[in-house]
Amino acid sequence: MAVSDARPTILLAGGDGGPSGVPRNICMLARALQDAAEVHVVSEADRGGYVDLKASGARHHVVQRLKSSLNPGHLWRGWCGFLGIVQSRPWSLVWLHARLPVLLGRLALALRLWRPAPETRVALTYHGLPFGPGHRSGMAALSRRVEQALLAACPPLDLIFLTVTQKQRMVTAVGASVLRRHRCHVLPNSSDLGPLPQRPDPRTPGRTLVLTGRVGYQKNYALAVRFFSHLPQDMRLILCGGGTAEPAFQRQMRQIAGPAAARLEFRGAMADIRPVLAEADGYLLTSRYEGTPIGALEACEAGLPLLLSPFETAADVAAGHPMARVLQLSAESMDQDAKSADLLIHEYLVARERHSTEIRAAWKQQWSRSAFDRNAQALLRELLSPRQ
Repeated sequence: MAVSDARPTILLAGGDGGPSGVPRNICMLARALQDAAEVHVVSEADRGGYVDLKASGARHHVVQRLKSSLNPGHLWRGWCGFLGIVQSRPWSLVWLHARLPVLLGRLALALRLWRPAPETRVALTYHGLPFGPGHRSGMAALSRRVEQALLAACPPLDLIFLTVTQKQRMVTAVGASVLRRHRCHVLPNSSDLGPLPQRPDPRTPGRTLVLTGRVGYQKNYALAVRFFSHLPQDMRLILCGGGTAEPAFQRQMRQIAGPAAARLEFRGAMADIRPVLAEADGYLLTSRYEGTPIGALEACEAGLPLLLSPFETAADVAAGHPMARVLQLSAESMDQDAKSADLLIHEYLVARERHSTEIRAAWKQQWSRSAFDRNAQALLRELLSPRQ
């Protein structure tokens, strides 16, 4: 039977199998589209990132070496494994997500090593643009040139952005003429924590901030701790995510914190972030760059106020949140930023239940599972529609 006569077959391409925003987004898509399509996922073996995939009924194809790397042997094996999956059948839609599949897939298209069937659509989601404010300048310039070249060389694609701001940044960076052959879409991110556990009682005295995410250049933990050292002494900061349990990282953070080091807590990678959010009074995110950070959306779902660094899409997140502050976090602004954060958390705690209800209502309208499912299903219809 031809693909057009059956339910559409969709391949969602991820990379690393560990917990992060890309696997969570793929799992949410698999769940949202399970009734409309036969969903397949290709990624490295599950290491906690794809634990929810089975419930969606999606088939998981494991290909090693899809995690980003500069090792030529790693790249070659990943490329061969990835091409084997995408060429294994005439997919209705191949939807690229993680950085390495996004690069390898488009290289294969540009070099004509991958020639999709005429009925196959190829889409990619930009979970974050590899250039712009916050990125290392040399790599950002190189990434922008590579992006221009690939978009010019590839057949028409469907390009999916997390925000309108992100889409506009791409137009500015590569030029409207380069994008003219491609269709552009916006699919906002989502979170789906489910019910939170009961708040700890009795609670630890004082106020608690939490920061989640893997240790690395992007999340900028050093800035978070430097800012935290300016906050009042009744505040503590919980750091959790891959790498935060490493002794070398903890020594570095304590050194940066100085006298505030005693109020730092390190929780490491966590399979379930809900208990930490349940004991928090606010969420801190000091990233250099982001698309739409799922960690911030989860904090919104948990009814928490947000303290954000001025990454490019921070204003988009803050605009949809009743109690969010975008801080400058420069050396000159730290004391003023600390006062602003102190006042925000104080205001929140004075009427916690009311503010939490308002924050959750904003999340439900914009970033909830039901909102994401509706948007994803509508987008699928657009992706599979004939090109004009």
